[in-house]
Amino acid sequence: MTRSWITCAVACWVAVAACTAGRSSLDDRERAAVAAAVDSATRAFLAAQRDRDAGHAVAHLAPDFSMFNDGIRLSYDAVASSIHQTMGSFRHFESAWTDMSVRVLGRDAAVVSFTFRDSIVTTDDEILRFTGPTTLVWERRGSDWLIVYAHVDHAMPQ
Repeated sequence: MTRSWITCAVACWVAVAACTAGRSSLDDRERAAVAAAVDSATRAFLAAQRDRDAGHAVAHLAPDFSMFNDGIRLSYDAVASSIHQTMGSFRHFESAWTDMSVRVLGRDAAVVSFTFRDSIVTTDDEILRFTGPTTLVWERRGSDWLIVYAHVDHAMPQ
């Protein structure tokens, strides 16, 4: 029993050290540069949604992207297909993101969280309103920042 506890403790310590190694080695200038790049990428993703530009919105997603949307796990293919199908059915899409926070995890990773408030007018003149929290995990891949994971919850009342 003691040996397995020690092995588990060492494994956890190694995992925490590995996760924090890149983070602690960033100086303030590097951390600010990562935060600015991810903030810019996040705002570009929002702009693509507001512009109903499905191709540009999907371009922000990594090929191995996945998400939880209202408790349902979705793959890249499911999300990309949904974006392409639904963006064309919107006459107007307005989204306000408040309390946006960028948490730098390292040179190549950051987490963004915010509360969204969406107002959508469909081509059938149906008005849809949603509010809720969102978390996006961004990863630098080459020179691009891509969303590798997202969580969104539409359950908050308006």
